[in-house]
Amino acid sequence: MKVKAVIFDFGNVIINIDIPRTFQAFASLTGKRQAVIEKLVLENQLFRRYETGQFTDIEFREIVRQTVGFPLSDHEVDRAWNSLLLDIPQERIDFLIELRKKYPIYLLSNTNNIHIEASNSYLKKTFGYRHLDELFDQLFLSYEIGMWKPDAEIYHYVLETINLKPHEVLFLDDNPHNIQSASALGMQTILVEPPTCITEYCKTIF
Repeated sequence: MKVKAVIFDFGNVIINIDIPRTFQAFASLTGKRQAVIEKLVLENQLFRRYETGQFTDIEFREIVRQTVGFPLSDHEVDRAWNSLLLDIPQERIDFLIELRKKYPIYLLSNTNNIHIEASNSYLKKTFGYRHLDELFDQLFLSYEIGMWKPDAEIYHYVLETINLKPHEVLFLDDNPHNIQSASALGMQTILVEPPTCITEYCKTIF
């Protein structure tokens, strides 16, 4: 596999996540069933709307309160929202550091400011890195650029920004829809299926 750059998704590729934990956390706070919370969050497209920059953190917290129908504090909203974030194994950090010596590496994630702030706090506490951008050549975060995977425009934007053609990059993501859309553009792709780590997928490539 010949590539000039590697692009990584964030959730379940770099950081382990468990989305149902967020639904469970809101259910515990509100006294409502987890299935009800999940239905409300998905029907109101909270992830996509917040993660494409359609509202600020303050607006998001208020929309969450309206969606779940409960007067949660800002701290409670953030804590529940961040409960899906788990850990980043040391071996992944080590892998990124070594890979970056050979190739430019990028992060392309559907994410939001509250999750990124929490992730940066975790990185600093656990590994001594103040911000994700210390690990990558550039971050492409959906809420900052107003685009969303698997829409083709986000891949075109990244490729134009890093000045590479689709076949010149390798993209790793845990979402089959994101992989399919990237592959359709001609990008080399790897579907990451937890609990298999990216180091396992990449050890025979680099």
